[in-house]
Amino acid sequence: MASLEEFRAYHSPLKDFYQGKSVLLTGGSGFLGKLLIEKLIKCDVAEILLILRHKKGISPADRLEQLLGKEPVFVNYAKDPQLYHAKIRVIEGDISEIGVGIANDDLAYVYEHTNIIVHAAADVRFDESLKESVQTNVRGTQEMLMIAEKCQKLEIEETFYEPPIDPSLLIKVCEKASDADDFEILSKKIIEPWPNTYAFTKSLSEEIVRRYQAKLPIAIIRPSIITTTKEDPIAGWTDNLYGFNGVVCGAATGVLRIFHIHMDYKASIVPADTVINSTLAITWYAATHPGQEHVFNCTTDDNPVSWRETQSQLEQWKDRIAFDKSLWITTYNTTRYKLVADVLAIFYHLLPALIFDAILKLRGQRPRVLKLYQKVHRFSAVLRFFTNNEWCFRNGRMRVVLDAMAADDQRFFPCDPKAIVWNDFLDDQIKGLRLYLMRDPWSTLEWTMPRHRRRTIAHRCLLVLLYGVLFYVVVKLLHGYGLLNLEGLHENSVDEAEALLETKVA
Repeated sequence: MASLEEFRAYHSPLKDFYQGKSVLLTGGSGFLGKLLIEKLIKCDVAEILLILRHKKGISPADRLEQLLGKEPVFVNYAKDPQLYHAKIRVIEGDISEIGVGIANDDLAYVYEHTNIIVHAAADVRFDESLKESVQTNVRGTQEMLMIAEKCQKLEIEETFYEPPIDPSLLIKVCEKASDADDFEILSKKIIEPWPNTYAFTKSLSEEIVRRYQAKLPIAIIRPSIITTTKEDPIAGWTDNLYGFNGVVCGAATGVLRIFHIHMDYKASIVPADTVINSTLAITWYAATHPGQEHVFNCTTDDNPVSWRETQSQLEQWKDRIAFDKSLWITTYNTTRYKLVADVLAIFYHLLPALIFDAILKLRGQRPRVLKLYQKVHRFSAVLRFFTNNEWCFRNGRMRVVLDAMAADDQRFFPCDPKAIVWNDFLDDQIKGLRLYLMRDPWSTLEWTMPRHRRRTIAHRCLLVLLYGVLFYVVVKLLHGYGLLNLEGLHENSVDEAEALLETKVA
């Protein structure tokens, strides 16, 4: 990617749109939020008003310091920390609270200085309770829009989805619900036919924003399954195991051995930096083209890849970059049939987990593999809806934005899905997951590869032993039921050997 100096030197309507602006950002400590911070710093914004909450006894200011210091995505922080500190102003708040939990003095500053609001905070857990999801994803969005109404210099706000029911009514129900257990039982009926509380509440938050479109300029950006970065600011970076990243890591570490997925369906994955650059490009486009309907799908339907193709490419690395933090070698199997996946999970996951835990007990260690697989099965269950269905996303409006971008913008804000070379991207993804997510430096290959070869030999020996025992049991059962005459087979073999010997003597 281009250096900071090179990026700052060029000018275009898109890039200049952000220069000198104050951006209010939620979710800045999250995956996409970190990428937004880095890109906005490059765009030379006046300041980023970053909403952060206290977490685990750590103040928002200390959290920011930790965030900037540990993440490689902040590529210029090591040599110039002041570049970031001069541009970021921490606003203490919590998106799940009324008024976003922002103090009056900070609110006054936000109202006076904010030009752009990027609401990137959300509870992305698929299995979160409905009440918690509504408070964060739906009411939190409503609270941000109420703040946006009072901002004196606001130019644009973005992202929402379609409504299944009245979100305002559900917010009131959640606030008044006294029995959490009863409400969660009811919530399973409320969210139908949505696959989980995350998708359901994001659709409600989209409706909340839609109701403000007469008061505020709105842009709607709908990304599909977000994965690692393609190149901006570095290739293969992520900080979470959600979605496709979790599947790849699970398979690479030998943990995920059977997965329910339709391999010939499109993998609706999109690189994280494609989403970030698309967001910034759409924000500029919507601000400079008022009066149009600004709804954009940020997907890769213009350049599709199937789940089978992703597996084929990623498997080429299984014997080349063995992960240090791995349970076994990669033995990833798939099926499109749920019953088959559930049955095979007993043999591929649960029984090996019991064996591993028994070995740990004998060593005097705490058994933990069975608990790991309980998490794996919950993870697999929430992904089934997305890996066994296929959607067609129309990208015509996004293509209009891409066509409106200058040549330099296409270079410095790369977001055209047609430019993705999937094999190169997947190569960078598996290497990035090892390096950034598993924090596994390349120096560990000195011992991970010999260990991998030993495990491969042990795995093959176990298979020979297992199939040998299975063959023996089957033969014994057939013999016991009179379906196989072993004695006759033995006598025939002896007779054939004697006849062959006599022939040779003669």
